[in-house]
Amino acid sequence: MQVSVDRLRKVLLAGAGLLIFVIAGFLGYAHYRTHRFLKELPRKLGADIRQETNSFTWSQTVKGRTIFTVHAAKAIQHKNGQYTMHDVGIVVYGKGEGDAKRIDRIYGKEFELDQAEGVVKATGEVHLDLQAPATSSDSVVSDGSVPAHDEDLKSAKLIHVKTSGLVYQQKLGIAATDQEIEFEYNGMTGHATGADYSADTGVLMLHSAVKISGVDHGKPILLTAARGELNRMDRRIILTQAKFVINDGKGNDSSTKQTVDAQRAMAFLRTDGSAERLTGEGGVTIASEDGSKITSQRGEMLLTEANRPVSMWMSGNVHYSFSTPGRSATGEAAVMRTSFDPQGHPTKVTLQGAVRLLEDSASPKAGQGNTERELTANKVDLEMATEAGKRSCLRNAQATGAASLRTSEPDGKETRQSVIRADILTARFESLQGKPHLVSAHGSGATSLEQRRPDGSLQASSADSLDATFRPAAAAGATAGTYPGGRGQIDTASLNGHVIITNVPGAKHSSNSASGEERATAQKATYDARTGRVLLTGGVELKDSQSDLWADRIALNQQTGDASAAGTVKANFQQSASSEPVHVLADHADLKKSTDTAIFYGAARPARLWEGSSQIEAPVLQFDRARQRLLAHGAATTPGAAVQTVLVSAGQPAQHRRSAVIRISSHEMEYSNEQHMAEFLGGVKIVSADGTMQGRRATAYFSSPPEEKRDAALVPAGGFLQSGVERVVVNGDIEIQQQGRQAIGERLVYTASDGVFALTGTAQHPPRVMDVSRGTITGRELRFREQDASVVISNGDGNQTGPRVRTETRVKKEP
Repeated sequence: MQVSVDRLRKVLLAGAGLLIFVIAGFLGYAHYRTHRFLKELPRKLGADIRQETNSFTWSQTVKGRTIFTVHAAKAIQHKNGQYTMHDVGIVVYGKGEGDAKRIDRIYGKEFELDQAEGVVKATGEVHLDLQAPATSSDSVVSDGSVPAHDEDLKSAKLIHVKTSGLVYQQKLGIAATDQEIEFEYNGMTGHATGADYSADTGVLMLHSAVKISGVDHGKPILLTAARGELNRMDRRIILTQAKFVINDGKGNDSSTKQTVDAQRAMAFLRTDGSAERLTGEGGVTIASEDGSKITSQRGEMLLTEANRPVSMWMSGNVHYSFSTPGRSATGEAAVMRTSFDPQGHPTKVTLQGAVRLLEDSASPKAGQGNTERELTANKVDLEMATEAGKRSCLRNAQATGAASLRTSEPDGKETRQSVIRADILTARFESLQGKPHLVSAHGSGATSLEQRRPDGSLQASSADSLDATFRPAAAAGATAGTYPGGRGQIDTASLNGHVIITNVPGAKHSSNSASGEERATAQKATYDARTGRVLLTGGVELKDSQSDLWADRIALNQQTGDASAAGTVKANFQQSASSEPVHVLADHADLKKSTDTAIFYGAARPARLWEGSSQIEAPVLQFDRARQRLLAHGAATTPGAAVQTVLVSAGQPAQHRRSAVIRISSHEMEYSNEQHMAEFLGGVKIVSADGTMQGRRATAYFSSPPEEKRDAALVPAGGFLQSGVERVVVNGDIEIQQQGRQAIGERLVYTASDGVFALTGTAQHPPRVMDVSRGTITGRELRFREQDASVVISNGDGNQTGPRVRTETRVKKEP
C-alpha cells in the first residue's frame, strides 16, 4: 500500500507541478502577452511605417504600473503591411504574492506580424521564461526596470519553455504549433510534440508524446502520456495513456522502479494551481519491481495543498498481487478505499465486495510445503501503522459478512488446516522484519472453527464468539513436542456461548466401529496447541453413536482422542437397538479412545451403574465397550466389600416363581456380556429372597437367547446385566443363613428358577445343615430350599459309581 501512495504522490508533483506551470506559460503567452502585444503593437508603432528601425524599445504603462516592455534589435515594416522584428525580447509584468511582482520573458530571433489577417508567426526558436508563483522567501524584481540578462532572474523560480513554429491567429483566438516543445522547471525537463491553445475556452492541448523527467526528493521520476489537455475554466488536466515511473533509490543497482498507469487520468486543480483531486479511468495499474501490483477499472485520490494524499478510491475488479522469493500474496475486491495521515502514509484501507486476500509463504523447514493463509468476506477494514516514519505496516483487520480465515500449514509430509468463520472477524498483526504476522483473531456472530489434522480427522466447532491466538514466528524452530506444527497455526482458542464441537475420524479410523462421529456441547471451550487439549465447561454433553456423557467439565485430548470428565458425571450407553440403555452416575470419569474404555470414579459417594432393574455401585467402574466387559472394584487400600451389585433372577412360570432381586456385596466384580457371566472376588455376600450366602468368591450366570435364534441377524446382542440370573456358584468358606436354618460348605450352586441350594464340601469337611428343629444334617451333597424344610442328602462317591443314598426328612415348620 505504501507503493501506491508514493507513486500517486509523485504523479501529483509531476502532473500538477511541471505540467500545470508549463500550461500556465502557454496560457499567459497566448492569451495575454501575445494577443495584447501583437494586437496593439501595429497601432502603437504606426501602420504607415515603411522603414527599418534599430534598437527599438517600447513599454506600456497603465496607472503608473508597467504592463510590458518590448525590445527589438531591429524592426522592419514591409509594403504589404507585414512586420518583421529581429532579436525580440518581451518582458511582461504581473502581480505576484503580496507587493512583489511576477516577471515573465518571451524572446526569439525573429517574429512576423500580418496585421490584416491578425496572424503572428515566430520563425525559428521561441523561448519563454515564466516565473512561478513566488513565496515570501523568493527574490523578485519589484521595480520597473528591464532585466538586461538571464543572470538578473536567477533568484526567481523559472519555468523555461522552448519551441518553434508558433502561430497565433487573433481572429480564432488560437495559438498552435506542430513542432516539439521543451520545458524545464526545478531540475525537471519535459517534452511534447504539437500544441494548441484556445483563448476563448481556456483549453490547452498537448498533441502527442508528452514526457516529463527529472529528480524529485533525490529520486528519478518519469511521466509520459500519449496526449495532454488543460481546461483553464474548469481547472482540469486530462492525460491519455498516462504512465508515471519513479526509481525508489539513487540510480544504483538497488533502486526499484515503481509505475502508475491509467488509460485516462485527470487532475482537478485549486485556484492556486495545486491539484485537489486525481482520477484514473479505463484501467488503472500501480506496480513496483519489488513484486507488488494493484489494478482496477477506476481510481481517485484527494490531495492536500502540499500535494499529500488524503484519501484514495479504486473500484471495478480491484486486484492486488505481491511476489518475492519465498512469499506471495494476492487480493481482490470490488472497491478499495484508503485514508492517509498528514505525512501521506496510509492509515486505513477498506475493501468491499467479494473480498479475497491470499498469502503463500515457503516453510522454514527444507522439503516441506508452503504455509497458506486466506481471508474472504463481504467487507474488510485494514488499519495501518507507520514504522520508523518510513513505511506502513498492517496492525488490525476486521472482516464482516460471511468472514472466513483459512490457514494451511505443512506438518512433516502431511498438512494441517484450520478455518475460522464469523459474521464479524477481527485480527491483530505484529511486524517482524517489515512483514506482518498474524497474532490473534476474534470472531462474533455465528462463529465456527474447523481443524483438519494430518490423519484426515476433522474437528468442527461453533459458538457465539471465538478468540484465537496464533503461533509466533519465534516458535518456527521449536520442537514438535513443544509446538506441534509451525508458525501461523492456531496456538490457543476460546469459544463462548452455545458451543458445539463435532469430531469426525479420518479414513484410517473408519474400520474401527468405535471411532464414529462425536459431538460435544458446552457453554465454553478452550484449546491449547501445546498440550493438544480442549477443555469444555458449563453443562457439557459428549455424545457418539453408542453413548452420551454429561459433566460440569470435560477435557479432550486431540492427539489421542481421550477425554476426562469431572463434576456431576452422568453417562448413558446403548449396547444395541433392542437393549435398555446403561446409566452411570459418578464424580469424575476417564474415557480411553484407543481401547474404547470408560472409567468412572466415585468420591463422597460411589459411582453407580444401572440397566433396567440391575445396578452396581463401586468406587471404580470400568466399562469396556470393545470387549463388552464391566469391571467394578474399590481402591487397593480399601478393604471389605466395596462393590454392591443388584441383579434380577430369571423367573420360571412352571415353578410359579417370579423374578426376584439378588444383592451381591464383594470387593471386586467383573462382568462379561459375551460369556453372560459375572465374577465376584475378595469376599462375597449374596442376599436374595431365598436367604443369605457368603463365600470367598462367586460367579453368576445369566440367561441368553435361545440357541436357534442366537445367530439370527434380527436378534441383536443384549445389554449389560440385562438378562436374568439363572444360577450362582459360590466357592470358599460357604455360609448360608435362612430362617431357622444355617448351612456351611466349600461350594454352593444356587438355581434361581427353583430356589434350590446345592451345597458340597470336602472329605475332611463335608457340608452341613443346622436346623433349629432337627439338628445337624451332613452328607457328600446337600440340596434344600428356603420355601420348605426338606433336605436332600446324596452320599454317592466322588466318581458317582457307588450306590446312591437319598434321604429326605420333612420337618413341620414353627408358625
